[in-house]
Amino acid sequence: YWKRERGALNQRWSYFVGKAVPFLTRLVTLFISEGEINERHIPSLSRQARLDLQDLGPTFIKAGQMMSVRPDVLPQATLDELTKLQDGVVPFDTEIAVKQIEDELGGPLGQFFTSISEEPVAAASLAQVYLATLNDGKDTKVAVKVQRPSVLATVSKDLYVLRRAAEVFQGLVERFAPQQKTNYVALLNEWSIGFYTELDFANEGRNQERLRTGLIEAGIKGITVPKVYDEMCTRRVLVSEWMDGVKLSECEKDEIAEITAIAQEAFLTQLFGMGFFHADPHPGNILKLNEPTPEGYTVALIDCGLMANVDKADQDHMISAVIHLANKDYASLVDDFIRLKILPTDCDRAAIIPLMDKALSPYVKGGGAKKYEEELKRMYGMEDSVSSQVGGFQAMTQDALTVLNDIPFSIPPYFAILGRAIVTLEGIALTGNDDYGIIMETYPFIARKLLSENRPEIQQALQEVLFSVGDSSNPGLKLNRLLALLNNASGAVGTKEGAAFVDLDAVPEDGLSLGDGLKLLLSDNAESVRKLLEEEVENIAWVFFRQIIRKGMTEASVALTPPRPPSLPFIGDLISPPKLQLDDIPLPFLLPGEEVTSTPSVSLMTANQFTDLIAPKLTRDEEIYAISISDAAEEFLGPNVANFLRGDGLISTQSASLVLAAASTGLLGNKDLLGTQNAQNVIQTVSNLLKRLDSKAGGSVEEVLAEVTAKLSDDEKERLDEIVTELTQRTLSKVRARAATRL
Repeated sequence: YWKRERGALNQRWSYFVGKAVPFLTRLVTLFISEGEINERHIPSLSRQARLDLQDLGPTFIKAGQMMSVRPDVLPQATLDELTKLQDGVVPFDTEIAVKQIEDELGGPLGQFFTSISEEPVAAASLAQVYLATLNDGKDTKVAVKVQRPSVLATVSKDLYVLRRAAEVFQGLVERFAPQQKTNYVALLNEWSIGFYTELDFANEGRNQERLRTGLIEAGIKGITVPKVYDEMCTRRVLVSEWMDGVKLSECEKDEIAEITAIAQEAFLTQLFGMGFFHADPHPGNILKLNEPTPEGYTVALIDCGLMANVDKADQDHMISAVIHLANKDYASLVDDFIRLKILPTDCDRAAIIPLMDKALSPYVKGGGAKKYEEELKRMYGMEDSVSSQVGGFQAMTQDALTVLNDIPFSIPPYFAILGRAIVTLEGIALTGNDDYGIIMETYPFIARKLLSENRPEIQQALQEVLFSVGDSSNPGLKLNRLLALLNNASGAVGTKEGAAFVDLDAVPEDGLSLGDGLKLLLSDNAESVRKLLEEEVENIAWVFFRQIIRKGMTEASVALTPPRPPSLPFIGDLISPPKLQLDDIPLPFLLPGEEVTSTPSVSLMTANQFTDLIAPKLTRDEEIYAISISDAAEEFLGPNVANFLRGDGLISTQSASLVLAAASTGLLGNKDLLGTQNAQNVIQTVSNLLKRLDSKAGGSVEEVLAEVTAKLSDDEKERLDEIVTELTQRTLSKVRARAATRL
């Protein structure tokens, strides 16, 4: 086909050269004559660039649209010109558009619409849009999108030329940088496929409905996607709900910042939730509605021609990568890049990790390309003298050569579309916030994802965040990390290294209250973390039960031991009875059999032996773990709660007597011990014990618990009751099982 079209290709190439060479010649001339491109030339150069891109057609207009949202890369005058490419391209004749509508829909215009605007309300690279009213008896306003004539042929020629150029470039890379494994032809193919799918408006209609439904089902607030009228959609005509608003590029800076938060949540939901995302979110495709819709939507996302899919495995790997990138864990990030097929399994980690730090840390800090450049100069010592700049440039060049020659990275083909979307969204965000950093801004969404999604892959990432993985000196759950994660999910993120990275251990001072944290933990949005913590909380309950029982019984044993009579003069201790130790007195205990239905048996043992039986001594690791949890509880819940967990001054002589009496009269041998009612009785007993604690520094334990549970809904309180009852039953089950071994 292209052999037959050789003349057309040559003509297209000549047209491109005719536009590019004069522009580049002017740039070079100005640079040579003045040593720089002075700001006074920027407006005229920008206008010429925009006109040239517009004349070159859809492929080049798309490139201009993507760059129109990068204030960190281009000057404002250039951005103002390129913004016109979003929906201000020179339109084609309306008569041609009307004929195309009639041909595609198979009838006269009046059969479908009662009115249509005389001129298009927007004209972009591939199509232009008219405002019309449906002939449905309701005068429903709709947007009619009509494809440009001959656009398919023009795009195909451009993509063919680019494909041949990519093949040449691929050959050069393989010749001079054989370590690089990126398939640039495959990247272009992926981008080209996306371009061709944009030309099928019937496919766009299906995409639009899928995205609209997905966002509704995900409960996304504030942003909507227009409804599509399927029966009026063809390959070259799309009819959808009219959205009355202004494009994002026409909004004020504070409005852009506000809308960015809404659009960001929607995009992250698409990428990490639906696995189906809008890949062309430039400001012309995001509208601030003049009036909220009846459902309360204030923003509309339009033009779903270019969409992309990400499978679950890659979503999980990207989530893990964001976590590791956000907290500067580059060693783990290497594993993520291997799973994403960016790096090979046999890569040189020792060489890669330092280069990752240099290349990625400035990016995580935010601020776009300008701040990235500043950070690189600082990192390489290029801020002062000429000699330091030369030395820094040499070091940076050496690192770049190391990446090219020694690190065999590759860019997966689907990154061609994903990267385009991220670059565009980041550019929009930087327009509203000069310091915007997409990684740090994404982290709260990732935290919510970790809390809510109950899948093995997410559970693994969650476990890595909450537990001291690889820290043998402090194994198990870190309570401060759980509290930090709950705060992260609510948008309060503790940071380190000058607020550049997430601190997994830091609980923000201005973060969630304990009540709000508990409410989030018990909500439907925290199912994943509750499941992960189920076994760990059971272990914690068992550790603290034993600690409380052992310390309390020791204190009570001392208190219950009667004082020794005083010695008599001259006689001394001869006629005084020896001091009676409570632990010296064997007591009868009615203990259960091995099975719940087995007959209980009587066993004689001292109080200490009984304590060792039902509450064995903590191991060294358990003691360290208990101390860490108690210390965290003191920091966040107050000293009374911490003292309760430590078992300090908790069990009085009366309480100890009750425990011993209950065991002696067969409570542990009762087959109904594990029932819900008994568990509730134990909970009530603990509640009574809590009341015995005095009020100091922040109130009693019960006051603290009442305060943190006050905000819970009825469903959340019921869930909390179920958890506490289940934990109590499991603890009693362990006590009974240990008691049954003493036969």
